[in-house]
Amino acid sequence: MALLPVSISIGILCGLWFFITTQVVWLVAWVGYAAWASFYFAGGNKEAVLKSYVANLAGMLQGALFFWSWLQFGGGSTLLLSIWIGVFCFVMTIEGNIKLLATIPGQFIGAAVYFGNFFHHAPQKWDVWDVLINTAVCMLIGNLAGILSAKAPEWFKPKPKEEVAAKGA
Repeated sequence: MALLPVSISIGILCGLWFFITTQVVWLVAWVGYAAWASFYFAGGNKEAVLKSYVANLAGMLQGALFFWSWLQFGGGSTLLLSIWIGVFCFVMTIEGNIKLLATIPGQFIGAAVYFGNFFHHAPQKWDVWDVLINTAVCMLIGNLAGILSAKAPEWFKPKPKEEVAAKGA
């Protein structure tokens, strides 16, 4: 039952996030959820916010550049696309040697969410960069919701008797 307090906070906050995304149409629920998962993969603590979001952002930026370059220079050849995807994935993985980008799954999450979000917004004819901004905002909210969900259970823990007594003295 050790996960009960954080499970309650995640459940409440995920429901709240979903409701907000139904009211603010440019916010995308699943993008925030992916970032939230990335936050917990990165450690689920205050240091994880930076580790996760920087990796997410790197994946999103590289995803946008990948997609933009594909639109400009590629298009059509499945073989060329396959090679380009391999290069892209190699770069995201090798960047794991850079301390700020060591959360490699966070980069892959950022890129995958960027691509999914791009196709989500395709009917509105958003361009590559509009989708990047939207994805970055939703993923930032998801990472911040992650730290909130991790910290919230601490606010409801009973204070040790010694701490309560010291405050009353």
